[in-house]
Amino acid sequence: MNDSFSSPSTNRWLVLVSAVVSFFAVATTFFAVPPLVPELTANFGLNNFQIGLLVGAIAIPAIFLSIPLGVVIDRWPPRAAGNIGLVIMLIGASLFAAAPSYAFLLIGRLLFGFGGLVMNLLLARLLTEAFSGRQLALAMGIFMAVYPAGMISLFSCHSLMLGALGWRGELGVLAALTVLAIPLHNFAVPKHSGNQPSPETQTTNDNSAIGRPLIMLSVAWMLFFAAFSSVPTFAPQWVGGGQQGLTTVTLIMWMAMILSPILGAVIDRIGRPAIWVFGGLVLLTLTLGLMAIGAVSAVAAMILVGLCAAAVPTATYALPARIVPAARVGFAFGFITAFSNLGTVIGPPAAGAILDASGDWFLMWIVLAALAGLGAMAAALIKPKTV
Repeated sequence: MNDSFSSPSTNRWLVLVSAVVSFFAVATTFFAVPPLVPELTANFGLNNFQIGLLVGAIAIPAIFLSIPLGVVIDRWPPRAAGNIGLVIMLIGASLFAAAPSYAFLLIGRLLFGFGGLVMNLLLARLLTEAFSGRQLALAMGIFMAVYPAGMISLFSCHSLMLGALGWRGELGVLAALTVLAIPLHNFAVPKHSGNQPSPETQTTNDNSAIGRPLIMLSVAWMLFFAAFSSVPTFAPQWVGGGQQGLTTVTLIMWMAMILSPILGAVIDRIGRPAIWVFGGLVLLTLTLGLMAIGAVSAVAAMILVGLCAAAVPTATYALPARIVPAARVGFAFGFITAFSNLGTVIGPPAAGAILDASGDWFLMWIVLAALAGLGAMAAALIKPKTV
C-alpha cells in the first residue's frame, strides 16, 4: 500500500480492521483482573485494596500522559508509533502473566496501560484521518464496540481457558493477541500520516487547539465517565448480587457492542454528534434518577444505560475532527482521554463512599444523576463550528 492516507479509499477499511484487532488486545487485558481475583488472591495473598489498585493501575498513565502523548502522536509516523505501543503492551502483558510477585503484577499493568494509551490515542487519530468526511461516526462506532466485545469475550471464555491453561496460560493467550496485532498493524497502517504538521505548525503552541468546544467536550466526557463507570461497579449489588446481578449488568455491554456501530451510521447520516452527546447524558440522568426512586426495573435500567454507553462514546470520538484543526486531532484525543480517566478514577470511589456512609441507594444514584446532568449542561455548550 502507499505510505500515506492519500491511498485508495478501500485502505481505510483495512486500517479499521487493524484498529479493531489492536484495540481488542487492549480491551481483553484491561478486563483481565476481575475474573482472576480468586487465583491472584490465592497466589499472592492480596487484599481488596491491592486488587483495586491492580485494576486501576492500567488507567494511571492516561491521567498524566494523555495530553503530552497526544501532542507527540500528532508528529510521530503512525506505523512506528503503533509498533512502539504494541511492543510495550506485549512487554507489560508478558510481565503480568509471568509475574513472581505483586510488584511485578503492578509494573506489568502500568506498562500495558502506557502501551494501550499510545494505541488508543493513535488509533483514534488514524481513524479520524482515514474516514475524514466520510462514515467517520460509523468507524468510531465499530471501534467503540470493540471494548464491550473484549469484556464479553473474555468473561465468556474465562472458565474454559482457566481449566485448560491455568491462570498464567490464560494471560499468555491475551498477550498473544498483541503478537497477532503487530503484523496486521504494519501491513495496514501507512508509514506517514496524510496530515503531518508543517514546520511552522509544529512550532505553534499546542494550547491553540484548546477552545470552548474542546473544554466542554472534555468536561462532559469526564462527568459521563464519573457517573457511568459507577453503574457496573455497584449495580450488581443493587440488582441483588450473585450471578444474576452480574448477568443483568452485562446487558450494558451487550447493548453498547450491538448499538455502537448502528448509532455511528445514524450519526453519519443525521450529523450533529454534539447533540447525541447531550441526548445520551440526558438519558443517563433520567435513568439514574428513575433508579434512585425505584421507578424502573433492573433490566430496563441496564438497557437504557447501555444505550447511553453506545451513543455518548461514539459521538464523542466523532467530535475532535469537527472542533480542532486536523494537525491537532491527536492532542484533542489526549486532552479528552485525560479527563475521562480522571472521571473514572474519581467517580466509583466517591459513589462507594456515599453508599458506605449512608447505606442509601437513593442518595448514591441521585448524586450520580446530578453528575450526568452537569455533563449534559456542558455538552449543550460544545457547539462545534461544523456538524
